[in-house]
Amino acid sequence: MKIQTKHTLRVLGVCLMLGLAACAGQREQEMLQAQQAAAAAAELAERARQAEQARLEAERNERELRAELERLRLEREEAERARLAAEREAAERARVAAQLQQQQQQAEMARLRREQEAQVAAMQRRLAEVEANVQRREQANARLTQAITAAEELLQMLASEQLKYENIDDQGNTVEPLQKALLSELEQRKNALVREAQALSN
Repeated sequence: MKIQTKHTLRVLGVCLMLGLAACAGQREQEMLQAQQAAAAAAELAERARQAEQARLEAERNERELRAELERLRLEREEAERARLAAEREAAERARVAAQLQQQQQQAEMARLRREQEAQVAAMQRRLAEVEANVQRREQANARLTQAITAAEELLQMLASEQLKYENIDDQGNTVEPLQKALLSELEQRKNALVREAQALSN
């Protein structure tokens, strides 16, 4: 009878050790997931910082383009004033010479105006591209912010799940049910937001 009791105690001891080992393995896995989520959140924060720098650079480019457009406008006004001055000077000369000079000046001004209008059109196209790029960057920043929030929620959920392992039943199972489906949903949402932000940044 004593031998049978000792044997039973040994079996129970082995079962208990196996249960504790399995529980420890689950805790290590949850801790690893938490570390991975923290690393992902840090990476997302770095990407958000880089996206903000890119947005500021795009805004600086926009300001430079606007300044260039203003310079071209002033040059065009100056050219127009020069044309009027040339016409007044031509009026004081002989009629034939004045007419010939005016024709030459008008032809030159028309060429300059065409060139400047082409430059203005090109600048406006570049400005539109820069503004579109700024808008994409802002959208990417919004997605990254949402992804960071999702990652923080995931970290909180993982921490809450880890606490459940401190309260287990005789079989080594947590008394409170684990929220694995919700954790998976949060991670999928975070990954989807990161992919959207990356697509907008390209």
